[in-house]
Amino acid sequence: MFSKTLLASAIFSALAAPTFANTDSPADEKDYIEEITVTAQMREQSIMDVPVTMDVISGDFLERTNIMELDELSRVLPNVQIQEQAVSLPSFNIRGVTDDGSSVSATPRISVYQDGFDISKKTVSSVALYDIARVEVLKGPQPTLFGVAAANGAISIHSHLPTNEKEARVQLGYDTESGKEAEFMVNTPINDNHSVRIAGLYRQMDGIVENNACSEDSYYGNADMIDHLGNTVPCNSEDLQGISVQALRGTWKASYDNFEIIARASMEYNDQPGIAFKSGSIAPNGGDTSPFTAAEFSMGSELGIERTLQAYDISLDYDISNSLMFHGDAYYKDVEVSEGFDADGSALRIQDAYFDNDATLSGGSMRLVYDAGEKLVAFVGASVSQDDSILPYYVMVDPFVRGTFDAVKAQLEASSNIPLNQNIATDASLEEIEALRAMLVSSLFNADGTPISSADFPSTIIQGPYIFEAELDITSYVAEVSYFVTDKVNVTAGVRYIDETRYTKNTYTLDSGTFEFEGEGDFDDTLPRFAVSYDMNDNWNLYANYARGRRSPVVNADFSGVSTTKAEIVDSYDLGVKYQSNNFTFSGAVFTYEYSDYQQSYTDPETLQSITVTVGDSTMSGIEGMGTYHYSDTLSITGSIGFLDAEFADETADGSPFQYAGNKFRLAPEVSGAININKEFEVQNWLVNVNWLTSFQSEVFFESSNYPGLSQDTHSLTDISVQFSQEASSFAYEVYLENAFDKEYVIDAGNTGGGLGIPTYVRGMPRIAGVRFYYSY
Repeated sequence: MFSKTLLASAIFSALAAPTFANTDSPADEKDYIEEITVTAQMREQSIMDVPVTMDVISGDFLERTNIMELDELSRVLPNVQIQEQAVSLPSFNIRGVTDDGSSVSATPRISVYQDGFDISKKTVSSVALYDIARVEVLKGPQPTLFGVAAANGAISIHSHLPTNEKEARVQLGYDTESGKEAEFMVNTPINDNHSVRIAGLYRQMDGIVENNACSEDSYYGNADMIDHLGNTVPCNSEDLQGISVQALRGTWKASYDNFEIIARASMEYNDQPGIAFKSGSIAPNGGDTSPFTAAEFSMGSELGIERTLQAYDISLDYDISNSLMFHGDAYYKDVEVSEGFDADGSALRIQDAYFDNDATLSGGSMRLVYDAGEKLVAFVGASVSQDDSILPYYVMVDPFVRGTFDAVKAQLEASSNIPLNQNIATDASLEEIEALRAMLVSSLFNADGTPISSADFPSTIIQGPYIFEAELDITSYVAEVSYFVTDKVNVTAGVRYIDETRYTKNTYTLDSGTFEFEGEGDFDDTLPRFAVSYDMNDNWNLYANYARGRRSPVVNADFSGVSTTKAEIVDSYDLGVKYQSNNFTFSGAVFTYEYSDYQQSYTDPETLQSITVTVGDSTMSGIEGMGTYHYSDTLSITGSIGFLDAEFADETADGSPFQYAGNKFRLAPEVSGAININKEFEVQNWLVNVNWLTSFQSEVFFESSNYPGLSQDTHSLTDISVQFSQEASSFAYEVYLENAFDKEYVIDAGNTGGGLGIPTYVRGMPRIAGVRFYYSY
């Protein structure tokens, strides 16, 4: 826990930071900062007028820093962590609270929106960033602005809309990991009222972790494998942890005097190599357990991730009068994901897994907005959404190896009183735990170093399928009013009413038969939001914000019966400041969250079912700030800093001791920050643009249990790029380094293997050098 003195010092520094803009510099005589316009409150506003803590990243910044994925974006945002080790299950963390459960029946805590439409579902929310106008990140609950999933914040991605200018752009690139990329955009007006914009992206990069399976030096050589359907398939040794995306988006806009229609169709296809969930306990044959060296996963052709995502949406804005506007929209999304992964992270088939996840999402909303341009702005609206999802899981194990593993593990845990399951908190030292794991692993190998086997057992048995189905139907109504009490004081009050039906069905296929369990629940709630802002002058704005967020109850149905968790409730309090001058912008906030009935998810190590339970109450606090200083038209500096105190409470809601008491939340560093420096030079007839980005974060834990060894120490990462162009030329050239100093770090640890007792580790990207070519007209 950082001290009150540190917190007080940080607050003072943040509030004092805008005085930096008053230093005497050439920039004082010019305006280098354009007004930032956002749509966070469902209408176009200056960011200075929005009484919400939010960070806005422009499309120009994304291009300058080569940010093409959401996890890269989080490096520059204070108190935001995004983990995208695969498109199948991204993890979003805002202000210390993460959202990465795999349950098809649970509602995310953090909303992700794209062009005004909800993409919060896990298998949908990992989207490529291309042809982006801006990204808005709102901190804290947003019940009136982003609906039921925004219990802890919202990320809103806005792609470029068609314009009335004819333009096009092409970007080509290649990197040292054999990565290839191509991005294009074509915008063309059809006539005075209609225009079309088409954008696309292709990215492909080989895996960064060598897979030594299927070689003469591997444990099982080139032996065939059994897939999830019982078929014999050839061994596969594709390298792990690569990138694959093909995306296309078409947008049509029709604009008339009093109405505008926007329609989109998009597709994203991913065919990624498998995730390198490498075991930290069982080394490849002749190798070691470091996550930064070769692995050995011999799962066959099923190892990897394939996703097809299709999305269609349409929206209408109609000006009924000068002060009254109607908005209506509708969307449909279809996603199909399949993934095969090595859950134990080794060549031994202790547990391999395969799943399909097919889902359809649909919905729509309507809203009436009153804005006379004076004291009062208000809106009322209603929305409906439906999510139908099915997730079959298959588990493949070597019955002799797994049986030995389970028996020895149970014996060691009983004799030592040390839990190897990462979800159970322990006071044991890492040395004691690793000694226990070493004894467990040694039981799986013969004296000559070969894996144990028995002719009396088949090489593979298939467990499952375990089929998890969910149907979610949500209807909500919202109203909000903003009123200028004086010329400087604005008061905002709003409320959302939610009515939802949540149905779940779980099917288990076992040796003894097939068992089905169903559960259903109807829930409703009312969530308020209240804010006050004070315009001190043209440069300063102060605001206070209260909002209530809610994570819906989860209906669990299994052999123990039907149970329903309580709704998770968070009360959020923000006190913030915004500053903008001709050469400096800054926003900062102090915040506190009070959680009741906090929900915690864990994965059943046998069925891989994501189970959600209520664990109690918690309080977290922090401070954050982000600013940009333009010294001149050729030099700008952007910096961000976040301090976070996010710990579990000492007791559960009923007063019982809590095993996670005092633990840090998952993916919640106490300190995080970034600095970006952009400088332009003229060298003869060339314009040289140099961009430097360094991000920093303190230690993070990957499990709420704070299990020993499952954390990433304090580290920093640096990216550097240099772009060359000539005046009046349509061409530009770039060289870049990502992770320029080749820092070794992990982006996740524990995972399903940790539930078994042998955690796996997922490495971060190494140093990558590349070149890019740009053409535009």
